[in-house]
Amino acid sequence: MKKIKILALTIAVLFAVVYTLNLEYFVKGVRIVYLNGESTVFIDDLKYFDYKTIKSPEEKSPWKESESKTTNFSSEFENYNIKMGTAAYVVIHNDTIIGEKYYEDYSVNSSTNSFSMAKTFVSLMMAKAYEQGYIKSLEDKVVEYIPDLKGEFAKDVKIIDLAAMTSGLEWNEGTSNPFSPVAKQYFYEDVVKLMLDQPFIDLPGTKYHYSSGNTQILSMVIEKATGTKTNNYFEKEFWSKINPDNDAYWQIDSKESGNVKSFCCFHSNARDFSRLGKLYLDNGSWNGNQIVDSTFIKKSLKPYLDNFNAYGIGVWLSNYKDLKISLMSGHQGQYVIMIPEKKLIITRLGKRDVDLGGPGVSPDVLVYIDEALKLID
Repeated sequence: MKKIKILALTIAVLFAVVYTLNLEYFVKGVRIVYLNGESTVFIDDLKYFDYKTIKSPEEKSPWKESESKTTNFSSEFENYNIKMGTAAYVVIHNDTIIGEKYYEDYSVNSSTNSFSMAKTFVSLMMAKAYEQGYIKSLEDKVVEYIPDLKGEFAKDVKIIDLAAMTSGLEWNEGTSNPFSPVAKQYFYEDVVKLMLDQPFIDLPGTKYHYSSGNTQILSMVIEKATGTKTNNYFEKEFWSKINPDNDAYWQIDSKESGNVKSFCCFHSNARDFSRLGKLYLDNGSWNGNQIVDSTFIKKSLKPYLDNFNAYGIGVWLSNYKDLKISLMSGHQGQYVIMIPEKKLIITRLGKRDVDLGGPGVSPDVLVYIDEALKLID
């Protein structure tokens, strides 16, 4: 009887600590991640979250497939994919699929988490909102749209600073730390409230600092400017116009709050993710229709800061084998890689990546590029 009382008291104390310290998100994270045998969030986690459906239009325009399309790659590459937990690998050259393979139980229609590739989608929406006149200028101060920002430099932050990761927001992007802001952001049930508690502590526009908080605040600006929820705006202005094969799904923080987790968590498949790569390759055009201003696309594919050349506006940048590389990149190695000079799109989805130890393009990206180049050289 005494042991039962002690256990009951211990449980009561734990619950009290959880609610006193506002750690409900931590309990949710433990349940979803650790109790599923994972050490971090994973690509198949949609069923554990509320979400919004991004509808595919009735009109489809499937990718052309080469008669010589390969599903067999070099043995070294296949071993690498097994080691890295690759789910999908698709190579598109001149708008034609020339290589494609799915691993484990994944298939052409499998829907997996984009993670931070979604940051690129939000930067596209920012450009569209500006083009449509909802945003007067990308140099506008964020407080004109969200006056409740905190911190010494809150009044100085420009909209473009959020997309270029130069806002000066105090933030720890440590995805393996369950108490970091980004972990809290992933499981918190009112992400807007969370963002309004994050201070801007450095002079904006001068220093690169990658932050999922930047993207979430940027989507709040877009919603305020357009009067449209992020999921609806993306569906109307982008998804419905690039003729994807399937519906997509965007996680929200909770049914009660209904805020899209815009910094991540867009679920789709390799072929449909690749369509957004084509949008960049074609300077914002889709089959002759200008979806987003070409000037923005060209500007976004150049380094935003003189002192950091690996990031443009919502897009990662690199140079490899005398080729200019740009890519969307997400946790655990979700990549849409664009090589304009070769008219090449490479999409890789999976469960592991190589930790670079800092900001920049991970070396595993080069492995996926090398195998694709073999198919066209």
